Amino acid sequence: MKHNPFPYSYWTKILGILIIIAGVISFFRQYHKKGIFDINELAIGLSWGLVFIFFSKERTDDEMIHGLKFKALTWAIIVAFSITELYNYLFLNWRFKRGHDIILSVSAYQFLALTLIIAIISFHYLKHKATLNDAE
Repeated sequence: MKHNPFPYSYWTKILGILIIIAGVISFFRQYHKKGIFDINELAIGLSWGLVFIFFSKERTDDEMIHGLKFKALTWAIIVAFSITELYNYLFLNWRFKRGHDIILSVSAYQFLALTLIIAIISFHYLKHKATLNDAE
């Protein structure tokens, strides 16, 4: 029995896209109802949808794809954590007037969405680079 580290089938990518679309619709409905851009609500839909997209199997699911996904996720965590820490340092350590300038720290959903966006982009870049090397 072969163990697959990515438990979702290829077709759960469609579920992920539907969750992202529902999150975007919810984000804009919230804006039209209350006039508030709730970035955290958008990040919830993005992060759940991107989890299903990234952790689902690919059409050709072999050891090379698993290695590329792991490498992409490893780098994405480091880059997203660095961006998050830089944002928190630059915008939360300065003195702002509390009445007008409200700046919030990055939530866990925003961090997860950023990490998975970077991971998906870097995975497809690494996959493209690997297929170019195989073609040569």
